[in-house]
Amino acid sequence: MKKMTGAIAFACAGLLMAMMIAGCSGRSLELPQERVRDVVIGENNQQDDSVNSPEFDRKRHVRYTGRIDWRDPDGPVLSWAGSSIALRFQGSALTMKLVPKERSESWVNIKVDGGPPQKLYIDANTPVVTIAEGLNPDEEHTVEIYKRTEAMFGTIQLHGFELPDGGEFLAPPARPERKIEIIGDSISAGSGNEGKDGDPNIAEHENNWLAYGALAARYLNAEHHTTAVSGIGLTVNYGDERVNTMLDQYERLNPLHEEPKWDFEQWTPDVVVINLGTNDNNYEIDKDDFVAKYVGFVERVRSRYPEAHIFITLGPFQLKPVQDYIFDAFGVIRQAGDKRVHCFIFREANRERDGMGETGHPNTITHALMADQLVGEIMEKTGWSK
Repeated sequence: MKKMTGAIAFACAGLLMAMMIAGCSGRSLELPQERVRDVVIGENNQQDDSVNSPEFDRKRHVRYTGRIDWRDPDGPVLSWAGSSIALRFQGSALTMKLVPKERSESWVNIKVDGGPPQKLYIDANTPVVTIAEGLNPDEEHTVEIYKRTEAMFGTIQLHGFELPDGGEFLAPPARPERKIEIIGDSISAGSGNEGKDGDPNIAEHENNWLAYGALAARYLNAEHHTTAVSGIGLTVNYGDERVNTMLDQYERLNPLHEEPKWDFEQWTPDVVVINLGTNDNNYEIDKDDFVAKYVGFVERVRSRYPEAHIFITLGPFQLKPVQDYIFDAFGVIRQAGDKRVHCFIFREANRERDGMGETGHPNTITHALMADQLVGEIMEKTGWSK
């Protein structure tokens, strides 16, 4: 068994975001620290005390978020960045058994009672982790395990939790009523956002928790799915690969495998954000082909989510010609009568002022600025307030 040590806490994340946004031109949001860190549970969701038990039940005691694979009887598997598990319990201590399933470079954030995220490497050699100890045994406590890294670094499997000092598991935290899906590439995954330009791309420095989509979702009190794969394109992936693009991977339960497919009836977002095209722009692509496939992809998303607001975007790198192709695709979609599709381009990253993450990716400063812009667009088009 191991204790969670050597963690990096992001207690000042909210302050950093607010400071950076204040220096940006245009509309500025106040982002309180607790809003950046925590999802506020919807008041209309009721807890079911009938599930309270000292024995852990994988399905009754956990709130799962993301495309979760339940096929293995040993426990559910989390693959996509931003997937998470959350639970409530009463007791003084909690241990967890969470193991690598495929590949071995998965990292998670662990939050106890709404505190700052603590970074943890999922190690096959020490699968039992002490999540919390020395807690008040008479109070209710919450824990969230959030997958920082995408499937290319590894997938993880939950075997269970235990209360070594007594207590009981409670009904899981209720879900936020709003739902947002982020569809994209390494930028949306948060690749290299905790590193610096010139460093190699490593798993430890990918933190989806601080990616723009996750930040925006938490500010708007929304549950989010991040459907993002590093190197993915709409028509061509990084490396000039023209198969297994997002047109294929979007359908998957686990991005590492063609089968099984994700059941889209399990979860219906209110807002969908599509940020694709950065990787396509590295190679020669046919304009008409790109526009047709982009329009077709948006129509596919619309067929799954008839009432959702769909935001098509690109950035934070102002890439041409793909940027113009996206505008063309948007024009086709709007002419066809879909008024719940919106288009905007993220402001270009200021490399000199804000720096960059690993291998030229946006860092956490740029992600925070992107989140500010995305929040503004969503609030304007949907009428949502914070």
